[in-house]
Amino acid sequence: MKRKNDDEAMKRKSDNEGIVACLSHEFRDQPNIKRRKLEEPSTDLDLLRFHRTHYLLCNEKLILVLDLDQTLIDARDVGNLTSEEEYLLDPTNLAISQVKADLFMFAPQMLIKLRPFVRMFLKAANHMFEMYIYTKASRLHALRIARLLDPHGNYFVSRIISKDDRPGCDKKSLYEVLGHENVILILDDNTKVWPNHQDNLITIQKYQYFVSKFLRRHDDTYKSLAEKKIDESESDGVLNRILEVLQNIHRLFFHPEIGVDVAYRDVRLILKLIRQKVLAGCALYFGEVMNLGPPEESHIWGMAEELGAMCCVELGPAVTHVVTVDLETEEARWAEQTEKFLVHPTWLQAAYFTFQRNPEDNFPIEKF
Repeated sequence: MKRKNDDEAMKRKSDNEGIVACLSHEFRDQPNIKRRKLEEPSTDLDLLRFHRTHYLLCNEKLILVLDLDQTLIDARDVGNLTSEEEYLLDPTNLAISQVKADLFMFAPQMLIKLRPFVRMFLKAANHMFEMYIYTKASRLHALRIARLLDPHGNYFVSRIISKDDRPGCDKKSLYEVLGHENVILILDDNTKVWPNHQDNLITIQKYQYFVSKFLRRHDDTYKSLAEKKIDESESDGVLNRILEVLQNIHRLFFHPEIGVDVAYRDVRLILKLIRQKVLAGCALYFGEVMNLGPPEESHIWGMAEELGAMCCVELGPAVTHVVTVDLETEEARWAEQTEKFLVHPTWLQAAYFTFQRNPEDNFPIEKF
């Protein structure tokens, strides 16, 4: 395990050195790069953003905007629990002993489950970021969850944005966030609510502790984490990995060797470059996983390119991975004959959510 951790640390150091060199070049030598300099404000709101951003950068802090539901918590009306989840209502049931500290009941009859590692995540992130809560739920719901996550008011203070602040709007915007977009990161499980801020967005895997009706409808064998009486890992789970990514972004943004004033740096470019390292050197051919239409316009194709992979339209020597859901296809047989990696699409999704290339052997097609 130590050897593996040392190897990962060496690779991360090597990748960061390449990114630092690239950032130095981009920020210094390309005047048309998409970035925001701290310009003189023209409105009162711009003035607030200007001064707040300047203050944060002087204190080596960035801004992190956090979604709540299915990002940091999962919530369920008691009346919607399945029969296999009702044991959660019995405080004497031994099966809830491991989650009891992260399980809360709100009136009227709302059960809240905190995502594993969320408390440590917020404590560590607070040293690097000024944090906001941004939810499409009500302000009352947001305030209740904030008190659970931040009982002493150390993390969010009044930086809570809810649907009540933008009535009638089903999208999210950074307009209410007091900071320039070049210093803001967003953590959310839903990409569609941020149409104008995709470059700031880190998409996190949904936390679905309670039953998902959508998944149950499409898979009769599906069971929720609660039904299986298990949970995400505290030490090696999703939030833990995202924290590592955030720490690396922060480290790169304030890296002393970039040689450009922090006012000219852009967190969006750093996020993009880190993503492009994940599957660099991989060449993917997609089998029976594309929707109708040009493959290069599909979501999974775009996801692969964001991760730095090359997408191929034909099988050939350059292909390193065949991504498919069916072993009984020509491309699957070709991959086996030529000893190429043969993986299920969830391998690509896992790489996107974890910012790392996971072992291909963990994603065999017959497993899904």
